[in-house]
Amino acid sequence: MSVTDSAPKLEVKPDAPSPTETPECEASTCHGISTAERVELHNAWPGWFPLLIITIMVVCTVGFMIGRILSV
Repeated sequence: MSVTDSAPKLEVKPDAPSPTETPECEASTCHGISTAERVELHNAWPGWFPLLIITIMVVCTVGFMIGRILSV
């Protein structure tokens, strides 16, 4: 018995419409999930504030790593 003999035969209905390609707008997995950002969030923080937080974290991390290396 070969692989092609063991596969089930598909029945094709003559009145069934032929399959078509899914339109791009319906193919998205996040269709209808995303919501618009509120206007208040645009001005919640000034642009430099997150950069300041990240810079402080990087300086602390690098300082900790250098301190660990020099303390050995």
